[in-house]
Amino acid sequence: MYEVANFYFMQVQNLLGHCSQHLEKGETHQGPAVLGIAMIAMAEELGLEMAIRSLEHLLQYGEQNIRRAVPLALGLLCISNPKIVVSRLLDSLLQMLPRLLPHSQ
Repeated sequence: MYEVANFYFMQVQNLLGHCSQHLEKGETHQGPAVLGIAMIAMAEELGLEMAIRSLEHLLQYGEQNIRRAVPLALGLLCISNPKIVVSRLLDSLLQMLPRLLPHSQ
């Protein structure tokens, strides 16, 4: 059991490392890395809480393509077990959406 948890931890660390890299033109691997974090962490409660915290940090400090993938990853994490923290975070993102979209004239 310990080896499996350690393997999952190392995979999440690897994916977070992909998210910390700056992309060259045409690279798009950070969005799938964010979704991979959610898919790995949804297996256990402790991993779920740690992933939510990590996704909040990515939302705050990540680049644009990472911030676009975070709401989907949060929804994936809590698809069958809703969390109040995630619901509030998604609600605040929904309220910020009109300010983030460019106005077409």
